[in-house]
Amino acid sequence: MFVELIDLLRCPRPHEDTWLVAAAEETVGRHIVRGTLGCPLCEAEYPVVDAVADFGEAQVAGSAADAITADDTMRAAALLGLDAPGTTVVLGGAWQAVAAPLAELAGTRVLLLDPVHAEPLREEVSALRGGGGLPVAANALRGVALDAYTADEPRVAAAVRALAPRGRLVAPADVPVPAGLTELARDARHWVAERDASSESRPIALSRPRRSDR
Repeated sequence: MFVELIDLLRCPRPHEDTWLVAAAEETVGRHIVRGTLGCPLCEAEYPVVDAVADFGEAQVAGSAADAITADDTMRAAALLGLDAPGTTVVLGGAWQAVAAPLAELAGTRVLLLDPVHAEPLREEVSALRGGGGLPVAANALRGVALDAYTADEPRVAAAVRALAPRGRLVAPADVPVPAGLTELARDARHWVAERDASSESRPIALSRPRRSDR
């Protein structure tokens, strides 16, 4: 888990949003390979194992129906509207196939949701599992792409909350488009929709006071 992306994560339990506190046991560069993320409100702890933050039971891995390959990188960049570097997107399940080339092409940071295989450590890409919804701060993301196994109702609702106004959600064509989004396009595989610009948005702090490891 790349330390700069930890500031976007939130405890998935039902209480006020707050930062998670990281305690690292093993690091490689600016990645926490083994450690714990702790919630200062409810005192829940979430392990980081093999650089992946574990928030609970993950979805079942994707199947051939979700065949996404690196050849879909340009498609993903276009669907997510990645026209400026420095943004953050979440890629669910099978969309992991475009993570590294998308980060390089668009200059974006990628947070993998329920990755289907281990990803080499790199500053632009981190991963988490489980969480029920999407344990990310509100209004924090430029885009979210979900596959058939991560596009359940709680995850879709959480993705809408995590998107910044005009942020984009990509989901399988048979998933209903949720309230708060305007559909932009669809084909036989996916639809892409944009979060309404009028959605309430609070600024996301870019830094926080640093605390010593527990």
